[in-house]
Amino acid sequence: MDGMLGFWIFGAILFVIIVVMPIRAAYTRRRDVQDTEKLRGKNEALFHSMFPELQPHFHPERLVEFAQGRLGRSWSAKARWANPAGFPGAAVAELKAEERDRERVRLLDTAGMLLHEFTFEKHPEGGVLRLGKGKITVDIRKPAQPRVRYWHPEREFKWSRAGWIFKTPVADEPFESSSSSSTLSSSSSDSSRTAAAAAGIVGLGGTFDGAGAAAGWDDSPQTASSSGSSGAESISNAVGVSSGVSLSDSSSDSTSDSTGDSGSTAY
Repeated sequence: MDGMLGFWIFGAILFVIIVVMPIRAAYTRRRDVQDTEKLRGKNEALFHSMFPELQPHFHPERLVEFAQGRLGRSWSAKARWANPAGFPGAAVAELKAEERDRERVRLLDTAGMLLHEFTFEKHPEGGVLRLGKGKITVDIRKPAQPRVRYWHPEREFKWSRAGWIFKTPVADEPFESSSSSSTLSSSSSDSSRTAAAAAGIVGLGGTFDGAGAAAGWDDSPQTASSSGSSGAESISNAVGVSSGVSLSDSSSDSTSDSTGDSGSTAY
């Protein structure tokens, strides 16, 4: 009798190991992929709604392509670059040197009409683009793991292929959430504060040090508070997304911007 019981126990354990566990693992992997894709879509919606001045040409992924392509070309006083990398809508980029390592870039369409204009300069991390009040630092020291930082008096972000971290002067903390889970806690005070950021209301709180970087903004997304995550949920609701979240940046920026940036860009 004991032998028969042991046989059935062994058979049940074997069934769990061979059948149940692989099915469960496959389901978990599929769910994680779906959650990640959903989070990416919500983060893209946040980027489009919070940074209208960068639409539609200045997505971080495109800027990485541009910086890599531009730094791979010779640096001359004046040049024309046909089909510039990173700007598929531009037929030509007119490049005119302003200083030794800085140039004016004018993007033209096929009809010769101006699409956009900005400056580009060499930087120890790769390159820096300046347009309006904003500054974008493109870090391509590790080509397979590029990073982009954007500073503006009203809002900032950090991007890598792992995800985003957003910052506004209304939010006391940068907000992000892990791509491994879409469960967010709720906080009414943080929600109302971050919803105001999504509506374009600035200067109501937070700390921007005036030198082109957010004071105390840690590079590592793991240090962002849970209230920041709930703020992301509120922003997406304000812009018409069901529950906004941002994918976490997998690692911290370890190098400060030589122009006075400590973890974020600075003029």
